[in-house]
Amino acid sequence: MSPRYPAPKRRILCTALLCLAACADEGPARADEGPRPTNLVLVMIDTLRADKLSSYGAEVDTSPALTRLAEKGVQFDSVIAQSSWTLPSVGSMLTSRYPRSLGLYTEDGQMVPEDAVTLAEVLQDAGYATFGFTANPNLNSRYNFHQGFDHYSDSSVVFHLRGDVLPEGATSYLDAPLRSSPEVLDAALEFARTMNGSRPAFIQLNLMEVHEHKSDRYLREPYKGLFEGQESAPYLRAVRQVTDDTEAFVNAVASLPGWEDTLFVILSDHGEGLEDHPDVVRSRGHGALLYGSTIRVPWILYNPLWQGGETGGPAGQRVAQTLRLLDVLPTLLDVLQLEAPGECLGSSAWPLALGQTVQVGSPEFVVSETFFRGVSKISALGQEWQYFNNRNKHPGLPRHELQARGSRPNGILTDASSEQRAEMRRMRAFLDDWEVRNPPAKQVALVGELSEEAAAQLKAIGYLGGDEDGDD
Repeated sequence: MSPRYPAPKRRILCTALLCLAACADEGPARADEGPRPTNLVLVMIDTLRADKLSSYGAEVDTSPALTRLAEKGVQFDSVIAQSSWTLPSVGSMLTSRYPRSLGLYTEDGQMVPEDAVTLAEVLQDAGYATFGFTANPNLNSRYNFHQGFDHYSDSSVVFHLRGDVLPEGATSYLDAPLRSSPEVLDAALEFARTMNGSRPAFIQLNLMEVHEHKSDRYLREPYKGLFEGQESAPYLRAVRQVTDDTEAFVNAVASLPGWEDTLFVILSDHGEGLEDHPDVVRSRGHGALLYGSTIRVPWILYNPLWQGGETGGPAGQRVAQTLRLLDVLPTLLDVLQLEAPGECLGSSAWPLALGQTVQVGSPEFVVSETFFRGVSKISALGQEWQYFNNRNKHPGLPRHELQARGSRPNGILTDASSEQRAEMRRMRAFLDDWEVRNPPAKQVALVGELSEEAAAQLKAIGYLGGDEDGDD
């Protein structure tokens, strides 16, 4: 169990340190009108691409379960993650700070800093019972994702490990399966039953079947024959299974006494390249690239009471404005009528959901960044184009790259930088300025000193006194 937010001195210190960065983006707006739900449930479906969902335009009906929820709730159509792999993306989402401001760069070298105020900490301080359960080892307490939870259940499997000793009770990822969605969802449902409306509650979950789509060890029999002949069929099967599970869980929780008025939040941390970029090395997974396939994610809000109009909620609303995962924390706190932390960089999208406005504060370009297994990239996404600074050599990619937004980019073969020189210069200048305004923070080591490997990685990408690749 972590220290409760807010410790006044800590909040003042965090705000002071980050006030200049916060001024660079529009601060969180608030919409004080509308109902306040009793409970909040956040379901992260790991590695879920928005465009592979039915309601987001998938060519086949991959996720009728989520379509049903979206039609009775709110769907944000254009949401961009701030990184293309779990640890920095989720850290950013749960604190509304950029991954670099949290010092999150590599897989097993650092953790979320204590002074980063998480969604769970805000809710715990407001009197919520808080329950977290992750199937993804990258969200374990080891990385300080348990901050603000009364109870937090780690994955018992470890992906990457400093040193030779496994944490007590843990198993190597290669030796044992991850917890399945039914296991995670059943544990959360049991927690909900024990609360019985006694106090407001927050549940945060991570589900991993889509992440593990390359293996059928998690796929149940009814789903094994689906989508035959479709491109990326194993991925689509995993999507159907986990979205069906999610809808069943939502309905089960909503049927419990005291949980009728609950805001359910369904989203993802990043996507997956799949077959979209065949001439780019390491493009089928995630983490190594920043194309839309890996950073455009779904975000759906649903409250069972909205469909009957009992609370005047925004049932059936579609929001077109481009948003960021940075905007999740201020939006949810706005719905709950709670103040966002002073260091929060995102904007509330709740006024958009309520139809009060067609635009909320947002920078001209959305920034995403990745440092993952030897790669170092940053991108700026605008209305028509996405610019990439591929800081180190990557087969199939140019050093500076411009791709049409909404296209199916394929590295050098679809790069438009030579035809759109003025646009590339403008976006490159924006990123240069953004990096000055958002200097990278030092990482917070897990225990004592970083491992030699982790330290070498950080030096190679320009942290811990190393030099960035200066090639033009």
